[in-house]
Order: sequence, then structure tokens, then C-alpha cells
Amino acid sequence: MIRGFILYNYTYTFVLKACSHLEALSEGKQMHSQIIKAGIAPDAHVHSSLIHMYTNSDSIACAERVLAEFLVENMHTKNAIISGYLSKGHVEKARRMFDTMEAKDVASWGAMVTGYTKNGMYLEALGVFHEMMVSQVHPNESTLVSSLSACAHLGALDQGRWIHAFLDKAGVTIGVTLGTALIDMYAKCGSIRCGYELFQKMPHKDIVTWGVIISGFALHGQAEKCFQLFDEMIASGTYPNEVIFVAVLSACSHAGYVELGHHYFNQMIHDFGIRPSIEHYGCMVDLLGRAGQLLEAEKFIMLMPEEPNSIIWGALLSACRTYGDVRRGNHAFRHLIELEPMSGDRYKLAGLMLTSAGEKADATKITKFIKENDLETTCGTSFVERDGVVHEFVAGDIDHSELREINRLWMGLMAN
Repeated sequence: MIRGFILYNYTYTFVLKACSHLEALSEGKQMHSQIIKAGIAPDAHVHSSLIHMYTNSDSIACAERVLAEFLVENMHTKNAIISGYLSKGHVEKARRMFDTMEAKDVASWGAMVTGYTKNGMYLEALGVFHEMMVSQVHPNESTLVSSLSACAHLGALDQGRWIHAFLDKAGVTIGVTLGTALIDMYAKCGSIRCGYELFQKMPHKDIVTWGVIISGFALHGQAEKCFQLFDEMIASGTYPNEVIFVAVLSACSHAGYVELGHHYFNQMIHDFGIRPSIEHYGCMVDLLGRAGQLLEAEKFIMLMPEEPNSIIWGALLSACRTYGDVRRGNHAFRHLIELEPMSGDRYKLAGLMLTSAGEKADATKITKFIKENDLETTCGTSFVERDGVVHEFVAGDIDHSELREINRLWMGLMAN
């Protein structure tokens, strides 16, 4: 009882959810103490709320102690702690608990699929999704969206198509959220035509849907289609946000439309009142750099109202490497190593620039510096789908068991 009022379990649940949302650990602990003092036996919902509150505040040990209060397995509380583990990146702990569960419901499976996807473990996400389907547990919308996101990141078109076919066969109504996820999957898996067909059929579209289809056409180098859709979006009464302009400016950059890029950049500021972010400035520097206008790119950076970050200087360095401008490239490189002193990729890019410009002695020094300081450089990773199975390759990998067959298929595709 607090100030003459009796608190019931559902009241505790609401308060604990608020503490969880605000990451108010101190207040959540006070509420937990009040529950204990009141002598009320908390139900599964209260325990789940306590676990959510503790895990969301990164107090995993406290959450585990709450879970230990149950003498018999409780699915709701285990689902809560699995979600909590995954939200904080404790993937292995979540998987161990998931595997020990005697019974799993749609929330259990969905937590694992969504958690793996959010932690960038896309192959594992699809693996759990397949196990879920074999177990004949019907996925909810959140699980389907996460699975489609995993397909999009892996380029797993066949598996994405299978999910779409499953939705049609099951008679699932494809709303805005699910439809947008499907469009994104098709666009990122190389089938922009299928994505656009679905986009046209959707009776309702939100700003995210428009952003996905415009970004998709930008990704596929179809700049004119991006501009057409941009105009259609405004005509439909939906006004662009920051993400839309990143996509449009990116399309201008890859198409070499410098004047049009300036037009959209100014339109964003003056017509729609959007303050440019570092991504917008990065697009403009990339646009000018790709067009060989390195002086203009440098001036643009100097006029930025905020301090340029590694995205900006990296775009300039990349352009300087392309056009062999060692002086400006070295200037950009100096700023980069101040921001990211241990980034092997930045040193590697500078070394490539110097090699291309014939400055082999300096390039050798950079290569030696990378080795002596054991700096990590990113290896290119690609995914190839064959017969519904996604294979991961790292640049230089010659040990993959199906490398010869994949190469044969790739050469066949290139020939066509």
C-alpha cells in the first residue's frame, strides 16, 4: 500500500513498463521492493515486467535472480529474459535459454529471429525461422518482417520469395509494414521490378514505403525513376524526410548529376525546412568527388557548419585516389587518422592512392605501418544463394567447399 492506495498486480505491471521504457533502474528497484514488502504474490506478467525492466537497464544479474524465483518453467518470463539478452547483445546466453525451453510459443521463436537480425546475425535468423516453420508455429508480423530483413541483407532472393509465397498461400493481408519489408527485400536482392510491382499494388503507403522504393531504384542506378517517384510522392501528399533526400542525393551522385544534386540539396533546406545531416553532406562531397570536382568538394567541406567526420573525409580521399590528387588526398588522410588513428582501412586506401600515383616508396611505408601495428582491414564479404542455401565468402577465400560450382554459376550469369 502507498499513501492509502492498494496497488494490484496490473498496476505494478504498468509502472514497471514505464520504468523499463525510461531505463529508470532506481525507481524500478524501489517498485520491486514495494512488491516484496506488500507480500503480494506477483504473477507471470509482473515477473515478466520486472525482467524487462532489469534487462533494459542492463542489469542482467537482477533479471536472472527474478527468473530463478520460478520453481517451474514459465514461458512468459523466459521470453522476457531472452528478449532482454538479445537487446543487449548477449546472443549466446539467449540461445542457450531458448534451447532449454521445453515449450516455445510464437513469442519465443519471434524473439530469437528478431534478436539475431538486430544483432546482424542474418544466417542464424533465417536458420531459426526455418526451424520455426518446421515446428508449425505460425509467425507473426514482427517475425516475418525480421526474416525479410535478414533475406535483404544476405541477398537471399529465393528465401524472400518463399516467404512472399507463404503469405499469399496463408491468405495473410499484406499491410504497410509487411509490404514495405517485402519491397525492401526485393530491391536489395536485385529484383527491383518485383518490388516495384508490389509497391504499385499497395493501396496505402507511408513515408517509409516511399523511402524504400526510392532507395531501391537509387541502389540499382535508376536515377530518373527516383526523381519520378519523388515527384509522385509529393503529389500524393506525402512530404520527404531526411532519408528520402539521402536516397535522391545518392542517385544524383551515382548518375553524375551535379547540378541536380545541388538543386535537391537546396530544395531540402529551403522548401522542406530539413537541416542537412552529416549523411547529406557526405552525399554532396561524394557527388562532387565522383564528378572530379575536387576543389569544389574541398570548398564544400570548408563551408560545412559542423565539424566534418570520417564519412566526409573518407569520401574526399576516395575521390582523390580515383583522380590521382595526392595533395588533397594527403590532406584528407591527415584528418582521417586524427579521427580514426587505428583504422587499417583508411591507411589501406591512402596506400592505394599513393600506389596509383606512382608514389611507391610512401605506399610501402604505409603497408609496413599497417603490418607493424597489426591494424585490421576489412575483407570484402559476399553472400551467394544456391538452391535456397546462402553461402558466405570472404575476399581471397579459396577454401569454400562449393567454390568451383559457385564460380561456374557466376560465369554463366555473366555470360547471359
